[in-house]
Amino acid sequence: MDLSAWLERIQALHPHEIELGLHRVREVSQRLGLSRPAPVVITVAGTNGKGSTVAMLASILSAAGYRVGTYTSPHILRYNERVSIAQEPASDEALCGGFAKIDAARGDISITYFEYSTLVGLLLLEEAGLDVAILEIGLGGRLDAVNMVDPDLSIITSIGLDHQDWLGDTRELIAVEKAGILRPGVPAICGDLDPPRSLRDEAARIGASMVYQGQDYGFEESADAWSWWHKGTTGPAMRKEGLPLPGLDLLNAATVLEALQYLPLLVSPAALERGLKHPKIEGRYQALTDANNGLSLRVDVAHNPHAADLLAGKLRRARARGEIKGKIRAILAMMSDKDHAGFYTALESEVDIWYIAAFSEPRCLNAEQLHEILRHNGATTSGPFSSIAAAYARVCVEAGADDLILATGSFVTVADTMSLVAQERTR
Repeated sequence: MDLSAWLERIQALHPHEIELGLHRVREVSQRLGLSRPAPVVITVAGTNGKGSTVAMLASILSAAGYRVGTYTSPHILRYNERVSIAQEPASDEALCGGFAKIDAARGDISITYFEYSTLVGLLLLEEAGLDVAILEIGLGGRLDAVNMVDPDLSIITSIGLDHQDWLGDTRELIAVEKAGILRPGVPAICGDLDPPRSLRDEAARIGASMVYQGQDYGFEESADAWSWWHKGTTGPAMRKEGLPLPGLDLLNAATVLEALQYLPLLVSPAALERGLKHPKIEGRYQALTDANNGLSLRVDVAHNPHAADLLAGKLRRARARGEIKGKIRAILAMMSDKDHAGFYTALESEVDIWYIAAFSEPRCLNAEQLHEILRHNGATTSGPFSSIAAAYARVCVEAGADDLILATGSFVTVADTMSLVAQERTR
C-alpha cells in the first residue's frame, strides 16, 4: 500500500477517533521492541506553544551539530511533517514500512489513528541514530500515547481551556493532566506565566524538579533585541543580552533557552542565534504572498481563546509598527468543539471583517452556525461560505492593496488556505 492507502486504513481500523490510555499502545510498543528514540529525550506538552517550542529547540540543536528528530501533531499539508529527522520530513517509504511493522506486531490489538502515528514516529526516530528526540504531546499528557516514553526533560508551555470534553473544564483540572508527563527527579520547565496551583501541587507530589517562567527565568524585550535571565536555582545565575528577535514568540523562546540549561549538550552563541532566527515550522503567524491577486496574508493555527489572544497581540504590534495599514480580513473556519465566542472576543478589536467558512472535515462546525455565533456577538461578517476556497475568492475581490488577509481557527483552515495560495502561484 502507498501512504494514502495506509492512512485510510489506520483511520478506519479503530471505532473511536480518540481513546485515551497507555495500555494498548504500550503493549504494541513492547512487541515492536521499542526502547528509547534517542539518548536524550525531551517531551513537550501544553495548550499552546508546543509546536513553536519543538521547532526552536530542534533548530538550535541542529545548528549546534546534533542529529535531532521530532515527533509532532497534527500536520498541516502532509502527514510526513509529523516525523522529522535532521530537519527533514520522513519519506513515504519509511512511513509505509513503519506502518507495516506496527500492523504485524499489533495482532488483534485495536489502536487509534493517533496511536499508530505515535508508534511510527517512535519507531522511525529510534532507527535514525539520533542524538536528541523531541516529542510533542498531542492531547493532555497523562494518558497521551507519547507519555509511555520517559523523558530526560519535560516542558509544559501553557495551560488553557481546550479539549475540555477529554481533559476537564477548568485550568486546574487540565493542569493535572499536563503534569502527567512529569517524572520524579527529572528536570521540568513550566512556560506558563500564571500556572494553576494544581500544577505546582502535582509537581511537588510527583517529585519533579520544576522551574517556572517569571519566577526562575524570564525575558525582557526591547525594540530590536531581547534578553534572557535565569536565577540559578540549580546553578549559577545567568543573563544573555542583545539576543536577536526570534522568528517565533519570545515567551516560548525564553523557555527554549531555559531548556538548554538542563541538557548535556554544548550550544555555541552562533548556533543559538542561527537556530532562533530560522526555526522550521509552518502555520504560526506565517507570512504568505498571493502575487496574482496582490494580497498579503498571514496564516495562524490558533484555535482557542488563549492562542487567539496571543495572535491579537502580534496583529496589534504589527499595526503599531506600520506593517498593517489597511483592514484585517479574517477567513475563519473552526472545529465544532471549540470556544467560538471566546475565540472571536479575543480577536474582535483587531479584525475588521470576518469571512465565515467551513472545511470538509466531520468535526468542522457548520458555517451557518459559526456565522450566527459571530453575528450574535457583534461581528462584521461576510458569508457564510461552504468552503475556504469560496471565502478566499470573495476576499480576493474585496481586499485592498493595504489590507491583510488572515486565515485562522484551525490547522485545516490554514492548510486549505496555504494550498489555495500555492495553486495561485502556479497559474
